[in-house]
Amino acid sequence: MSKGGGEKERTVVQKTSDDPWGPQQEPLKRVFEEAGNVYDSGSPKYYEGSGVVDYSPQTEQSLDMIENRALQGSDITRSGQNQMQQTLDGNYLSGNPFFQGAFEAQVRPAVEQYTQQIAPGIDSNFNAAGRLGSNAYATARNTADDTFARAIADTGGKLAYQNYGMERGLQNAAAFQAPQYAETEYNDALRLAQVGGARETKQGEYLQDDMNRWNFNENAGWNRLGKYAALVAGGDFGGTGTSSQPVFKNTASGILGGAGAGAKIGNMVGGSTGAGLGALAGGLLGAWG
Repeated sequence: MSKGGGEKERTVVQKTSDDPWGPQQEPLKRVFEEAGNVYDSGSPKYYEGSGVVDYSPQTEQSLDMIENRALQGSDITRSGQNQMQQTLDGNYLSGNPFFQGAFEAQVRPAVEQYTQQIAPGIDSNFNAAGRLGSNAYATARNTADDTFARAIADTGGKLAYQNYGMERGLQNAAAFQAPQYAETEYNDALRLAQVGGARETKQGEYLQDDMNRWNFNENAGWNRLGKYAALVAGGDFGGTGTSSQPVFKNTASGILGGAGAGAKIGNMVGGSTGAGLGALAGGLLGAWG
């Protein structure tokens, strides 16, 4: 390439070698060879055992017990529900099996007083007066009987009222408690759901373990290759590079220098042949500097 002032450019290529330090080369070879062996061996490998901790026998037994209880329900709960239902239905408002006994205990003193004192006293008084069968006697006995009957009826009414009031109170209480009591019906189902959730969680752990193993094996080759490539490609282990730089020559100086060299060649050959060869050689040398 021509330059101003009759100069010409040419490129000089220089190669440089930067080999590893001598004592380092053999260990590096061993490292590269061993890296290749490790890569070819398929290492690292995934752990061959299970990555999930299974349930202990005690936990399995506990889950089975809870499951069976949830499926069978509770006799106590069923009995409570039955009593609650009968109370809500008002079955105890009448027909109290203990009412008769309570009534008899309540009226027994009045009965004894009437049969042992009042009635015999009336009879004795009228008998002594000789008027046992008179109208006055009948009126006295009827009045005493009515009074006794009303007393007995009043006592029975009071007891029945008290029993009714108490049962109505229990019935109202049961009505308020019924929603909470009905909620207990879901306890068995919730327990069963907890057992199912525990077992589903364990199955999920097994599934995740299988997925982890599958993902590891799918990427194992790429991971080994990446480690191998990083090992053999990384580090400053030396190498060879090239560089170029322009060199400029003065054309006139080149021609003069080439002519001198050509003359020497001509003299060495001699004769007309030597002169022609010298001129040709001098021109070439001058042209290329």
